[in-house]
Amino acid sequence: MTWIELLIMVIIISASGVMSPGPLTFAAIASGSRNGWKAGLQIGLGHLMVELPIALAIATGIAIIASNWLSIFGGIFMIFFGFLTIKSSKNMEFKKSLSNPILIGIGLSALNPYFILWWISIGASLVLMAIDLAGILGVLVMYFSHVWLDFIWLVILAIIGHQGRRLGKFYPIFVTILGLILIIFGVSFIIRGLNY
Repeated sequence: MTWIELLIMVIIISASGVMSPGPLTFAAIASGSRNGWKAGLQIGLGHLMVELPIALAIATGIAIIASNWLSIFGGIFMIFFGFLTIKSSKNMEFKKSLSNPILIGIGLSALNPYFILWWISIGASLVLMAIDLAGILGVLVMYFSHVWLDFIWLVILAIIGHQGRRLGKFYPIFVTILGLILIIFGVSFIIRGLNY
């Protein structure tokens, strides 16, 4: 495998994971509605703070995850954030400590078993190809070829959320729907975690 082949594969495969709708998608839109494009960048930074260590852990062979506990705690976090989102739709204010997009990115990434499973399965395959090509340098190049997609997508979603303010009186309904979607994700994560 060549560098070009690896990079093309990473970008195409990563796009499928990055653009899949999930908790981070709706959180980026909801946070962007309050904080603009910077919220997407900050959520991406929080996501990176969880994702890079996972990619490196896979590269060093120490990635063992209890996905049922992640599913349950991730579900609780999503329900909590969903309720906060709905609450904010009434007064459009979050408490500072609860609305930090970086913490949202960390929480929704670290506690999302599907994100972890993506890395353990699909991501691990990319990591192994990168190791075969160039060792740890290959892993770093592979990872940064992946993560820029996360940042761009989350910024786009935050911009979309911010543009949602133009909905006027329908804006609180828009934000409430985003909160309900997060709660639904949270409940489904908890149910799956309990069924493992």
